[in-house]
Amino acid sequence: YHIDCAERIGVAGGEATNKIQHKPLTTLPAQAMLDEGLEITENFLPDGPVTIGITSGAPLPQAAAQGGLALKVGEATSTEELVSCKIGGCCGKDTPGLSREEVLARIPSLPLWVLSPDGASISRCFVAKNWAAAMSFLNEVSVLAEQEGHHPDVHITSYRNVRVDLSTHAIGGLSLPDFVLAAKMDQIKVEYSPKWLKEHPVA
Repeated sequence: YHIDCAERIGVAGGEATNKIQHKPLTTLPAQAMLDEGLEITENFLPDGPVTIGITSGAPLPQAAAQGGLALKVGEATSTEELVSCKIGGCCGKDTPGLSREEVLARIPSLPLWVLSPDGASISRCFVAKNWAAAMSFLNEVSVLAEQEGHHPDVHITSYRNVRVDLSTHAIGGLSLPDFVLAAKMDQIKVEYSPKWLKEHPVA
């Protein structure tokens, strides 16, 4: 597996050029990339830095001029950063697991998800308005999971109670792809039970 995020373009005279050059970078939130006119491309190596692609002719942000752009491997933490990533295929036994500290650093970015007591998985539960609403969500999850190459465990009970569990089965715990997929699932529109939504306004 690999995570695709972005690629940085070389700089000449303070502006982006067409020539791609790989350089080690630090941090810049994904939304800030978009605000600065950056184009997020898909290029990542597990043992190298995630980098940023600047569209040709776009002015270089101040942070970039100072060598201050981007995310290093495994540093995607905020919702925006997680959503900007793409999972490149199925995880295996060599997939890096997240430490408890790394997991806890990402949980606040996923307010709809709960960490299991053993720290090995995260779960999201809700009550949909009806069967059709529940299945609509799960169908979109299915499409997303196939696109990303990473698959959750899904459950539907009492015709509209939905539960999604995420963990990396090959390592028996959590990895970055779990959080990437969770963040992307949270972008899917859900038609909730009005009563449940009133009791869970954060949704």
